Amino acid sequence: GQYIRGFDPKTGKELWRFSDNNTQVKVPTPIVAGNLVIVTGGYPPGGRPIYALRPGGSGEIGDQALAWKTGRGAPYTCTPIVYNGLLYALTDNGILSAYDPKTGERIYQQRVAGGSGFSASPVAADGRLYLSSEDGDVYVVKAGRTYELLATNAMGEPLMATPAISGNTLFFRTLSKLVAIRQ
Repeated sequence: GQYIRGFDPKTGKELWRFSDNNTQVKVPTPIVAGNLVIVTGGYPPGGRPIYALRPGGSGEIGDQALAWKTGRGAPYTCTPIVYNGLLYALTDNGILSAYDPKTGERIYQQRVAGGSGFSASPVAADGRLYLSSEDGDVYVVKAGRTYELLATNAMGEPLMATPAISGNTLFFRTLSKLVAIRQ
C-alpha cells in the first residue's frame, strides 16, 4: 500500500500512518531496533527504501517521525535482523548490508559470494549470520563491522524458508527435507 501504519495490538485500531507514495508492497516484517521501528522493502518505481520510524503520534505522521531513511538497499522479501548492535539487510539478489540502526550509517555492503537468489530471512547465533540461498547454499558470515565469509555449506536443494534456531540447533527446510545441525 501507500502507507506504513501502526496499530493498537489489543484493539486493531489504527494509531498512526506514514505516507510512502514512492513504493508499494512491503513484504518484510517490520522489526524493532531500540526505540525505532524499521520498515523495509517496497516494489519499484521508487526503489527500496529503509525507514527508521519513531513510534507514537496519531493520525497522519510526517517526516518528523523519521529518525533516518535510505533511498535504496532494502530487501524485497527477506526481513532484516538486528544482531550485536548492527542492522543487517539481505536483498533478494544477494547483497548484504550492515547499518548502524541508530543513525542509518551504512557500515558495509557486499555481494554474498556466489549467491544469486534469497527468499529466506537471515538468522544469527554465536557471532555468525546464516544466509540461506535459493541455490541450496548456506553462507555463514561473521557478524561485525567488516564483511567476512566464514563458510559455504551446500544443502543439495533450494532453500526458500527462513531457518529456525532452538538452543544449539539450526533447522533448515529444503524442498524435501528438514535438516537439523547441532554444534
